[in-house]
Amino acid sequence: MLGGGVSNRKSDEDRVEDDVSTVPELTSLLQELRYVTRRMRSDEEDENETNDWKFAAMVIDRLCFYVFSACFVLLTVVFLGLALP
Repeated sequence: MLGGGVSNRKSDEDRVEDDVSTVPELTSLLQELRYVTRRMRSDEEDENETNDWKFAAMVIDRLCFYVFSACFVLLTVVFLGLALP
């Protein structure tokens, strides 16, 4: 690297692009690999979002359970107290 840190070297990805463009089969294979990679990343992001929503639903479900249980116990005690002479 001379001249203020500017590099004339190509990156590995650029070199792969140059090498691949000479062989049509490799170009097709590279496109397929990119598609599969994008699809896997997208699926992983979707799965992470689904897991986040499942966790939120579990928290709300537990909160509703505690509220219901507290109301049930409280009302049971109140009604039993009213029923006693």
